[in-house]
Amino acid sequence: MKRLHTCLTAALVVLAATGVQTAAAGDTGQRAARVDFNGDRIVNFLDFARLAQSWRSADASVDIAPAGGDGIVDGNDLTVLTGYWLQTIPAPILITWIGHASVRIAWEDKVVYVDPRKIAGTPQDATLILVTHSHSDHYSPADIAKVVQPGTRFVGPADVVKAYGSGQVILPGQTLEVAGLSVRGVAAYNLVTSNHPKANNWLGLVVQFGARRIYVAGDTDLTPEMKALTNLDVAFLPAGGTYTFDAAGAAEATKYLKPLLAIPYHWGEIVGTLADAQRFAKLAACNVKVMAKGETLSSDDWQKDFSVAAWWKMDETQGTIADDSAGGFDGTLAGGPLWQPAGGKVGGALQLDGMDDFIKTPFVLNPAEGTFSLFAWVKGGGPGQAIVSQIGGANWLMADSATGALLTQLRASGRSSKDLISAQAVADGQWHRVGLTWDGASRVLYVDDVEVARDSQGTPVFSTGGFYLGAGGTLASGSFWSGLMDDVRLYSRAVTP
Repeated sequence: MKRLHTCLTAALVVLAATGVQTAAAGDTGQRAARVDFNGDRIVNFLDFARLAQSWRSADASVDIAPAGGDGIVDGNDLTVLTGYWLQTIPAPILITWIGHASVRIAWEDKVVYVDPRKIAGTPQDATLILVTHSHSDHYSPADIAKVVQPGTRFVGPADVVKAYGSGQVILPGQTLEVAGLSVRGVAAYNLVTSNHPKANNWLGLVVQFGARRIYVAGDTDLTPEMKALTNLDVAFLPAGGTYTFDAAGAAEATKYLKPLLAIPYHWGEIVGTLADAQRFAKLAACNVKVMAKGETLSSDDWQKDFSVAAWWKMDETQGTIADDSAGGFDGTLAGGPLWQPAGGKVGGALQLDGMDDFIKTPFVLNPAEGTFSLFAWVKGGGPGQAIVSQIGGANWLMADSATGALLTQLRASGRSSKDLISAQAVADGQWHRVGLTWDGASRVLYVDDVEVARDSQGTPVFSTGGFYLGAGGTLASGSFWSGLMDDVRLYSRAVTP
């Protein structure tokens, strides 16, 4: 162990001197937080020691490279660590969705409220209060009084500042430096209805916290001014409809905004329901977090993929349960497959015999109800064998019975629908990451994160069955997978690898 420690220390010195630390230049802290293994918000020798203790193991807590881990702690992880060597991780930004259109953002010694409403208690902790417009569900003097304190700054459109009796006016397109923060006004208005006229100069707001930018859209449709926004970390977008764009419109906005994370708001009270927020999450072109009222989200977690509906890692060492690390959809082993703790592509794996071995899961997702993605690592297999199927329904991923190439039998109803088959063999004895995505219009097959087949067709057939992992939907003879299976992930949106 002493020799290993000496070798790793020497490697650390060499790597730190090679310039790889520049990889962290401009990083906003989320990536660096991944290598702050002990949580003291600086990447230093304590984190290196933690990595050294797990050297050549499958310790997932320090196996961070490439792209989230490869099943072994090695030089890849050391290289990433040195890329952030001695970087101080910025204080986290804490976002709280108070409800409806009210947001609280805390960073360092600053607390910002946007449209404070239905505030519990009298925290009187606001550094800055921002109001988007004068409608009563956004401008609430009684709630402002609960958070204001001596020295609190107040910013809003002209009619709000006039009604409040003090404060600083901000116009669409204008940027203010206030309370040590940069605040930019963005025009917020309806394109067809008259609920929010452009002439009122009402607002969405982009607030910059250090290098990170948070956009709170206000009551708006998808305007040219919104489309022009760039470099956003978080975007709060209304999804309730009626007075703003609806879930589909908010999802369309994400194609232009391209935020790291989007959060639906303006739902759950006056207009919109949880179903609207969830629909937005399925349709959006980015990662989405549907927050509960009063929930707080740290910037350390902005890069988590909140669309993972189920994730069977296959890292167990014994027993008959395949744990779902994303939720409550644990699978049950049947037929006696064997755990291979050191035999997987990402950690452990499950060995299936091709005769009667499979995993059965509860119902997770109906393919007819929205977008989705499925990815899995497999090795071995043979023609006609299924990787993942829906119980009593279609084989989502399988090897073609003639060529062993990846195909899906999940399709729309009707005579015109057909299987989607690729030319890429997967039953060839090598590890492959196979995938299927549905974005509401197109089916796409992936092998090793490369697109290998695509088509357009109608909505996939309705199904409320659970899944078989490693067997066909009817457990037909010859449909059982003979080989290894690892890291099966199901997403509630279309994911690009």
